[in-house]
Amino acid sequence: VAPTSGGKTTSVVQDAPRPMPVPAEVQSLSEGFYYKSPQGWKRLEPISMAGGGLKHVGKMFVPGLTPQMVWTFRGAEAPVQIEGKRPTFCVKESPSLASVAGRSERDLVMVRFDKKKDHRELQTTNGGNMFTFKAGLSKDRTPDITTKTITDGVFIVTSSEDLKPGEYMLTFAALGYSGYDFGISQ
Repeated sequence: VAPTSGGKTTSVVQDAPRPMPVPAEVQSLSEGFYYKSPQGWKRLEPISMAGGGLKHVGKMFVPGLTPQMVWTFRGAEAPVQIEGKRPTFCVKESPSLASVAGRSERDLVMVRFDKKKDHRELQTTNGGNMFTFKAGLSKDRTPDITTKTITDGVFIVTSSEDLKPGEYMLTFAALGYSGYDFGISQ
């Protein structure tokens, strides 16, 4: 508490934790999603769902079958294939997006696709029967990640666990309609 010139007192707020200084290698990146390769930061390509819908709707009342919402994405593999089980990513966006709902570090999620012969699929519903059916991504499709804010709109993302070989997407969207895809090749 500090006195002011009018004899009143005001509270002095302690300094909030300051963001880390932005490394020069990150400052030079344009906006986008990147992964750290041995040669430096490499850009991930954006991907959006190509279609999808409900499966098993007609069998909703059959015990053990629930409707499934499945989004499809073009191509069996992402153009970027990463060696290593715990890659590091950098998300760099305009600082003006830092205050947009759904665009903070806590909204980032990594999801695992089901790989098919000519496309990838992402199931966004789960449940054992029509009464436990719920929308959203199941825990087995979302590996734990650690995110660290470097500055407004700049995040470093790492997997908290070894990723299984397969196809993945890093996204802000909780239901996974679009994002930035990559594969883990091991």
